[in-house]
Amino acid sequence: MAALAHKSVAGLSGRARVSSRSRTAARVVCAAGRPTWLPNLTPPAHLDGSLAGDFGFDPLGLGADAGRLKWYTEAEKTNGRWAMAAVAGIMGQELLGVSPEWWNAGAKDYGIPMTPLLAVEFLIMGFLETKRYQGFKETGSSGLINQFPFDPAGMNSKDMQVKEVKNGRLAMVSELDSRKQCCA
Repeated sequence: MAALAHKSVAGLSGRARVSSRSRTAARVVCAAGRPTWLPNLTPPAHLDGSLAGDFGFDPLGLGADAGRLKWYTEAEKTNGRWAMAAVAGIMGQELLGVSPEWWNAGAKDYGIPMTPLLAVEFLIMGFLETKRYQGFKETGSSGLINQFPFDPAGMNSKDMQVKEVKNGRLAMVSELDSRKQCCA
C-alpha cells in the first residue's frame, strides 16, 4: 500500500487524484499529499487529515482506534484551553508585578481551610467533568453542562478549530517552559 501511495503522490502535481482501486488507497493518496509535521513523511493511515491540526504525528499509534482518537482530540483541545488560560495568567501576573509569584501562590494562606476547599472543588469539578463526558458521549464534542458544543462567541469554524489546536499546542509548550524557568 505504501508503494501505491508513493506512486500516486509522485504523479499528483499539487492536486489529489482518487484511485479507483479501493477506498483505503484513496485515503492514503489524499493523506500523503498534505502537509505533515516532517516533510516527505507518509502519515499513519488512521490520520487522514480530516481533524483540525492533523499533521500526521502519531508515533505511538494511539489514535488507531477511531473511538479513542475522537476522545484524544477533545482531550487535546481541553488541555490546550487550560494551558492558554494558564499562560495568560502567568504572563499577566508577571507584567503586573502581582505578589506572590505564580509558582508560590499555592502556598499563600487565603483564609479557607483546606479540607472544605478540597471537598467543594471535588464536588464542583466532578459534576462539571461528568456532564462534559456525558455530553461528549451523546454529541461527540465538548461543552459546558448542557450546551454542546459550547461556543458562546459563535467562532466554531474549521479555520478557527485549526488555530485553536495550534495555539493550544504552543501554550502547552510555553507553560512547560514557564515551569522550567521557575525551577532554574
